[in-house]
Amino acid sequence: MPILSALSTILKDTEAVFTNAGYSSFKIEAHVVCATVLIILLHQQQNSSDQTEARVVWSRLLFVQILYCIAGIIRVLVDVNIIPKNYASQYFAAALSFGLFGAMCWLVFMYTEIYQNSEIMKSKRFRFIAAIPFVLNILILAVSGFFPGLFADFAGRTYSKCTLYPLVTMINFAYPVAAVFFSVRRRKKMNRYERETVPAMATYPAFFMISGPLQDINWRVPFLCYMIVISDIFVYMSYADSLVSIDPLTKIPNRNALMQKLSERFKVGDHDILHIFAVDVEALGRINSNYGRSEGDRVLILIACALRKFSRDEHKCDMFRYYGDEFILVADIQNEEEREIFTERIRNYVSNAAMAVKLPYHVKIAIGWAKYEPYSKTETISGLIDEADRVMNEVKEQRSFQTIWHNV
Repeated sequence: MPILSALSTILKDTEAVFTNAGYSSFKIEAHVVCATVLIILLHQQQNSSDQTEARVVWSRLLFVQILYCIAGIIRVLVDVNIIPKNYASQYFAAALSFGLFGAMCWLVFMYTEIYQNSEIMKSKRFRFIAAIPFVLNILILAVSGFFPGLFADFAGRTYSKCTLYPLVTMINFAYPVAAVFFSVRRRKKMNRYERETVPAMATYPAFFMISGPLQDINWRVPFLCYMIVISDIFVYMSYADSLVSIDPLTKIPNRNALMQKLSERFKVGDHDILHIFAVDVEALGRINSNYGRSEGDRVLILIACALRKFSRDEHKCDMFRYYGDEFILVADIQNEEEREIFTERIRNYVSNAAMAVKLPYHVKIAIGWAKYEPYSKTETISGLIDEADRVMNEVKEQRSFQTIWHNV
């Protein structure tokens, strides 16, 4: 194909330039700069209050990427004979880079899956299986050093790719490919707000899918080094944005995200069948007093998980933690009958979540609702929310709210 032929010519010309004397200082500087940026990101993450499993995995990924930059420097020093150049040193430098790249691909897969709360990642067996290809690659690289005809054979300034080279490369790239595939497939089960995280999580491993082959074609050009830094800055910026719109306790959108979502609906006029539902956790203060605030947090997380599952399984709606013990759901409801079914399903999901765990107290919720009405007090965002709260408080006062409970 003309495009591939042109790309191959450009890469060969680039390689000719980089094989000239003086390329080593440029590539070493590039790796030093990239490693410095990664160290700053790792320092920021280590000092962050968010030490969830996904962020811990990302920290490990940053550390491996720093090691990869160091390995790149070692490979350049061997290539220009500052470190004595022989078969052993060349193989070690190349194998170290390949091994660290494999570790990056594996951790990228782990990070994207854990960040998206993948169900399969909750299984220790699956995590063990997911690590097998990476471990297999490390064993291949370790053993092949004694057999030049297996992985790679070095001669002068070039090396020939041997029998197991394609296998090692395919295993490494399988991880980011799988991460993109699972992210896109999972999108079908997400609500509208959660779908917004898919582009970020699919783009991150895509950086490795693109830069990896380019680095493989011409290892002397620091394609991967630059792409690593770009991708991590992208992730860091996405994470910074999420701090503004994601509730740190329940990991669902917060009040800021609710206001943004409703503002968007009002701007485009997409609100003819708009309903909001206020879900309030009853007696949370009493639970905090009698069992501690950590137990109260546990109840909030339980309710948030139930609402998230409801929004995915039963009804395409958006959920938010408004403040304290109140949650808001935004949905398009056609009529009163559908509204009653909607609220009943909320109760069922919360009830099932409460009965699935053993709690030493009752868990109760109250639900209020409001419908968008033009030329009325509910035609504004604040009016909608106030009306939903009014209905919810009225239900409480009449003592006709539904109780979701579970006895130990």
